[in-house]
Amino acid sequence: MSRGPTPGAICAIETSTRTGSVAVWGKHGPLEERLEENKAHASDLLPALERLRSRVCDPALPLETVIVGTGPGSYTGLRVGIATALGLARGFGASLHAVASFEALALGELSPGEEGCVFWNARGGAYYLARYLRSEDDVEVLEAPCALPLAAALGRVPEQGVLFCDASTREELNAARPPGAQRRLESLPRAGALLQLGWKRFAQEGPHAPETIAPLYLREFAAAAGKRR
Repeated sequence: MSRGPTPGAICAIETSTRTGSVAVWGKHGPLEERLEENKAHASDLLPALERLRSRVCDPALPLETVIVGTGPGSYTGLRVGIATALGLARGFGASLHAVASFEALALGELSPGEEGCVFWNARGGAYYLARYLRSEDDVEVLEAPCALPLAAALGRVPEQGVLFCDASTREELNAARPPGAQRRLESLPRAGALLQLGWKRFAQEGPHAPETIAPLYLREFAAAAGKRR
């Protein structure tokens, strides 16, 4: 990125997983804080953002842009993250820009020129699958996120390149296919990478209308009592 925003004027919210994160643009790039896994995102998002903003700028300065991750992932986490982004936009008069969380994952974990595949357990018998190509400062979608049965998802996982999986999908994959030329990582989308990707695209595309920002749901929601999904 050749030129960044004013420190503290832009933030990012990534809550597609149980371990969410927030980021604020500082003098030297994104400053990130991870959210506690066992706390509800609704209670820790705003305090975390306030702490970060107080470290990089005068908190009284206006927030100008909010970048928010749209998943796929946790239903509750995504709803809370997007609702918080909309509330900040209304409260500060800030612009909004939405980015798919898997694209932020690819930007943060892949090197330029690398391809990566996301293979995650979506619960309820479904598995998320998506593929990306990382460029110098952006991500190209090679295969858009979809939710598939296990056998279908396994059949579309490439044999080489980088694979992002969770613990359960790593076990499924190891049982179906011994590790080979593929590099398998248990990595999560992070707000710092979301901020970098979102700011670049915001500079190119401009803001997104609030009514167009919604969680990327790829399967029907099944309530799980007592758990944050």
